[in-house]
Amino acid sequence: MRTGFALCAIVGVLSGGALIAWQGFAAVGSALEVAGLPCLAVICLFHVVPLGCCAEAWRILLRNPKPGIAGFAWFRWVRDAGGDILGIVPAGGEMAGIRTMVARGVEPALAAASTVVDLTVEMSAQVIFTMLGLMLLIVQHPNNPMVGWMLAGIWVVLVFAGGFFTIQRIGAFRLLEHLAERLIVDRGWSHLAGVRGIHDNILAIYSDRPRIGRALATHFCAWIVGCGEAALILYFMNTPLDFRSVIALESLTYAIRSAAFFVPAAAGVQEGGYVLVGATLGLGPEFALALSLMKRARELTLGMTALLIWQWFEGRLLLRARRAVR
Repeated sequence: MRTGFALCAIVGVLSGGALIAWQGFAAVGSALEVAGLPCLAVICLFHVVPLGCCAEAWRILLRNPKPGIAGFAWFRWVRDAGGDILGIVPAGGEMAGIRTMVARGVEPALAAASTVVDLTVEMSAQVIFTMLGLMLLIVQHPNNPMVGWMLAGIWVVLVFAGGFFTIQRIGAFRLLEHLAERLIVDRGWSHLAGVRGIHDNILAIYSDRPRIGRALATHFCAWIVGCGEAALILYFMNTPLDFRSVIALESLTYAIRSAAFFVPAAAGVQEGGYVLVGATLGLGPEFALALSLMKRARELTLGMTALLIWQWFEGRLLLRARRAVR
């Protein structure tokens, strides 16, 4: 599996590089130069807003969350950083987020269950967000051939989200618990004891439908607010789009990203999505690629910062454990 992910990542990076070379490194570089470091600093600060919305949506799922909104913002920051920087590791971001939750006193089974449900709710909100973007595209460009492709992308996301929800309901995680129990008994892997209760916690979270509804609405708000990042980048590049077009651009590009979930960090896929959708909305390919690269720069800046801080905390925990043993 790791080899497959690595090959997909290599192909994606090469594809993204080919797109930039096709358009011209000078043209893309010129667009990035116009935006510059001030743009990167502004979007890094702005990202706190959608990050906070996602953190609140996650926190809503728990009836008595011990950490506050700041704690869940930290969990989400690490989870996103793991997905962006460690994309070649399957579910690496989710595992990192669960680890930070456990370090803050959340039970392992509850941390894993809430992560699974939060992923499902976020995908459901993305489907609504994508449908909104498609409606806006149809209103502005009713006869565009892109509409058919976008409908296909929505169906892929729907099937994936529905399948993910179904395996949760039929007890796939209970099978994981049984496997862990066998390993605990047969091989003494006591550190797997934390996975017991994941399935029951998932069902308990889903049983509280008002909470699920509030989390869904909050995630949808996060998707809408997140469009402000693209709007800011385009503003700094002196190529502003109206906000309806930005919503269509972001929602449909992220639908393409989600459809290619098997490509780590959507390498190359995101760039192609921005070029494809941007052309429909009148955005030049050099600016579409510069927009994608600026977002990559923000992901790298915040992601590396989060992982470094996380490893510093992990180092302190390790030192405390060693001192306790001594």
